[in-house]
This record gives sequence, C-alpha cells and structure tokens, in this order.
Amino acid sequence: MAVTKIIKIKSSPKACIKYAINEDKTEEGTLVSYFQCQKDTADYIFKLANSMNGRKADDEGTVKAYHFIQSFAKTDTVSPEEANKIGMELMKKMFGGSYTFLCATHVDRDHIHNHIVMCAAKRDMSGRKLNDNLALLHKLRQTSDDICRQHGLSVIDKKKGKGKDYKEWLSDLENPNSSKKQQLRVLIDSKIKVANDFDDFIEKMKEAGAGIDFGNSKKYGRVTKYRLPDASDKDRWHRGYSLGQGYSDEMIKKRIANRIRNEEVREAKRLERAEKRKAEKAAMSKAEKAIDRTKLKITKMIDTSDMSTDNYALIRWRNKQNALLAEKMKETLRDKYGTDYTKIRSKINSLEAENNRKAASIKKNKEAITNIRTLIENCQIYMDTFKTNDRFEKSTDQERYYQRHDSELNAYSSASAYLDSTIAVKSILRDPERNKGYMDKLKQELAKLEEITDIYEQDIKKNEKDLIELKNIEKELDKFHNRNREEL
Repeated sequence: MAVTKIIKIKSSPKACIKYAINEDKTEEGTLVSYFQCQKDTADYIFKLANSMNGRKADDEGTVKAYHFIQSFAKTDTVSPEEANKIGMELMKKMFGGSYTFLCATHVDRDHIHNHIVMCAAKRDMSGRKLNDNLALLHKLRQTSDDICRQHGLSVIDKKKGKGKDYKEWLSDLENPNSSKKQQLRVLIDSKIKVANDFDDFIEKMKEAGAGIDFGNSKKYGRVTKYRLPDASDKDRWHRGYSLGQGYSDEMIKKRIANRIRNEEVREAKRLERAEKRKAEKAAMSKAEKAIDRTKLKITKMIDTSDMSTDNYALIRWRNKQNALLAEKMKETLRDKYGTDYTKIRSKINSLEAENNRKAASIKKNKEAITNIRTLIENCQIYMDTFKTNDRFEKSTDQERYYQRHDSELNAYSSASAYLDSTIAVKSILRDPERNKGYMDKLKQELAKLEEITDIYEQDIKKNEKDLIELKNIEKELDKFHNRNREEL
C-alpha cells in the first residue's frame, strides 16, 4: 500500500541528503543506491547542475532538489532490498536518466519507506528545472502503484466520498465482488443506468430481489436501506449514504437525472447532425450530387477479392473508392516523400538505414557525454575542495580537522583519484586564470554533443512516423495492385 509525497527543497540539499543516507536508518548505508553520484559527491553534483545556464546554485527561492517519500504498508511483505529496487525503478521510469538522485530505504520504523532526493536541474548543459505541477504528483502516484502491483504489493484505490475501512478494502482487493457492500454498489449502479426516476429505481431494485426499507437519520432525514437479494434476516441493512458519496438518495436521484439529460443531449445532437446532412444533400444540384458520389469516403482499401454480390452499383463504387484512395496515396508519395510506388521499398530501406546510423551515433555520443560530464563534475569538485585538502595537510590536528570536513575531504579524494590519469589537469584546475577557460571548453564540447544527439533523436522520431505512414501506404497499394511481396 505505497503512499507517495513530494517535498520541495529551496535551501541547500546537503542536510536532506545527510538525513536520507543516515547509516542508523539504512543498515549502515547498505540500503542506499546512487544514480550518477556518490555519497560524498552528491551535494557537489547537485550544486553544479543547478548552476548551469548562468544560474546561481544558491539563488534564494528557487527549488534546488526534490524529496520524494515512498512508504509501504506494515502488512506488505516487502524486504528492504526490494523496496530500494522499487524506489530506483520508480525514478528511472519517471525521469529516465535526466536527473541525478539517490534512493535511501529506511528501516527504523514499523513500516519500510524510501527517501529519494533528486536534483531539480537536468544533468545536461541546459540546467532546465523540473516542471513540478500537480500532474507530476498524480503521475508519481500512478507509476508507483503500477510498479507495486507488478511486485505483488497492495495499493490504495482512492475514490470520492466515504472511504472503505481497511478490512473492506483488503477484501475488495482480493475479490472485487467479495464484500456485501461492493455487491450492493454494483447492483445499484446497474439499476441507475436503466431507471427513469428514483421511484422507478426502487421498483427495479425490488424486481432484482433486493431488500428495500426506509429509516430516519438526523443528518439526512428519510433514507433508503438496502439488502442483497436472497439475504437472510440476520444480514444487516446498509443505508445508501454508508456505501459512499454516490449512493445517498439525493445522489442517486442526481445520477439518474444526469444520465437522462445526457442521453437526451446526445440524441438531440444526433438528430441535428442527421437533419444537417439531409438539408445539405437536398440543397445539392445534380452535378454536386454526382461529385459527392465520387468523393473519397474510405481510409483503407476495400477487399474486392470476394465480389459475390449482384449489386453492380456497389461493386463499381467499391472499385472507384479504391482507385481514389490509391491515387491519393500516390500523390502523398510524390509530394511528401519525392518517390513513387515502384520505389517505396527503397525509400523505406533508406530511412531505416538512416535511423540505424543515427542510433549508432547517438550511442557513441552518449558514451562521450557521460565521460565529459563525469570529468566536468570531478573537475568542479576538485576546484571546490583542493584548498580544504591543503589546509588539512598543513593542520596540526588532522583528526579533528577531518571530523569537521569529512564530506569535503572525501569528495576531494574521490575527484583527485579520478583525475590521477590526467595529472596536467590538476595543475590547470589549481590556477584561477587557466581553469575557467578549460572548464568553458569542456562545457562547450559537452553542449555541442548534447545538441547533435538531441537533433539525431528528433530525426529518428520523425523518421519513425514517416516509416509508419510509408509502410501503411505500401501495404494498401500492394492490396490494390494484388501484389504479394513475400512471393517476390
């Protein structure tokens, strides 16, 4: 029964990250998973992403990170390790690889829950922030529920009106028609669909064998009580309002009235359309009627292989419609794709080959993008922390200094180890006059690769749409020309 919520972080994410990865809550850190960051580098990488595109990482009032909380029910038999995997799966399905995040599973309470901290800015050079509208929360909950169902875990199905108690909810989850309340709801819903008014609804319920009685309520006044068909005298009655908001006497009357009104509106619109078509046809001249008969009225070829009909006018109409559709498709090939039916397979093969080439380039570019991003991140961390490390090495009480600056020193150690293969870079990064130019060059290279990759991805999407249309045209024209490509 996973419950999700979102908290915006407008101050530094450092405190939130520290709380999430608390070793006392995460079995000494074994229940923490990282995506594109590590324990000692997460805060710096968040800061770097938030500072892209000319922004200041410490701008007041801007969202710098999001804190997602995913809680599981006490009754769910989910292990801490599985809960952590569910949290990671949730984030990857929601955002792909666009944002840096960490997922920490806490086991310090009587229910397992995930704390997920995600950077608000994308990892690319754009520095674009997440659009955190209400739809995001709805999508998060829906995606979480879908994943929980796949893992055999329970979810909460929220509905308007009076809620179900846990026993009833669990019973309905295992068998939708198990509880008597649910069976009554189903029966009432079916009669509302055919009743003319509330009195007619009551009669139809009685005809179905349901028990009907009336009582009084201080809040609702006179109320209707229901009991299932074939119920024994020992079975309890259920007042309509106790079944949910849509089942009180007033709401049932409204539902019936709304249904009848909607049916009348639909019927009126149908008659209006019919009258409009009739009037248009009556106003046509003989020439216009002849033109109208020749207009294309189909979107797919009509199968004429079995022409077992004596209606020759219908046969001629079918053939003409197929011919009109074939001509329209050939016109699309000429005007949109610069080809014709005889070369359509060549055009399809060309687009597929182009997509394959661009997909290979995208894969290669993404590997380079990952490497450059990692280099930029480590360079930035190194520049932010090397002075702290220098002071540590000169400190007379290194143990005390380390206790006060352990996060920065660990981040420096990680970045320095990564940059060991490029010793020259370290000297550049320590020089304020040179490091800016070097970092700008790396960022420009990264931005160029990201731009090319984005263009290629858009090209592939366009080609995929074109391929769908071309293959559909090929299929329909093959049918028109009685051509079977598999036999060729």
